[in-house]
Amino acid sequence: MANTMKSSQKKILIVEDDDLVASLIEEFLKKRNYSIVDKVTTGEEALDRAIKHLPDIILMDIRLEGKIDGITATRYITSLFKIPVIYISGEKNEELFRIAAASGPSSFITKPFTANDIYSNIEIALAQTEMRKKDKKNQYDLPAVLTYKSLSEMDAYFLLDDQGRIIFLNPYAEHMINADITKAATESINKYILFYNSATKEPYRDTYNSVVRECNFFGEKSKIAIKMSNGTFRPAVTKSVVVYDSFQNPIGTLFRLHLKGKGEM
Repeated sequence: MANTMKSSQKKILIVEDDDLVASLIEEFLKKRNYSIVDKVTTGEEALDRAIKHLPDIILMDIRLEGKIDGITATRYITSLFKIPVIYISGEKNEELFRIAAASGPSSFITKPFTANDIYSNIEIALAQTEMRKKDKKNQYDLPAVLTYKSLSEMDAYFLLDDQGRIIFLNPYAEHMINADITKAATESINKYILFYNSATKEPYRDTYNSVVRECNFFGEKSKIAIKMSNGTFRPAVTKSVVVYDSFQNPIGTLFRLHLKGKGEM
């Protein structure tokens, strides 16, 4: 009974593009009173829901529908939020396992699997997480805090990979570029955002290299503007924070775009 009460408080995100397998996993979990926060089929949705729900555990297939695979999604989830990810895969490719292992998963479960395989791996991952919580090094870093807070911010936030491709964007950014993550995932930020020099009105043709990467070095870029639909220019300020994986390798950038209001300096 004690174990059941404990597990009922744990939130789990299922990422699986085979509906039959996803339903089977959900059935297993419900028998142990785990809380299913969502079931999704793509890596971009996995990252989006992980940020919005902050689940205790994510069960992740490696091969997925959509534009972002399970390994890429896991790499950003574990780097930013240290959420334990358990891979569930029918793959038996050693090279793929090697690449997947570098993304920081808690464990692997191979298909076919049993209910006990699911339960035991979840409980081990939860126990390891509880132990790590006692370590101050396990606290969220600045990019994770800003990414989560961006959900309610009135500035546009873009999580970009190391080539400037969009991995996540907050609701305000979706509104600004008129595209959600299912459409914008893996697209270059250059496709959606064009900045202009405030003084000369000359465009920065490469947003990622001319603005985002410059922010990585200098922290902030001002004296730039966005051209509005009516042809006027609205001043903007951009900031960015580099995102590192668990091995302290840079894997991307959290980029913030603030449009100045009237009278704002």
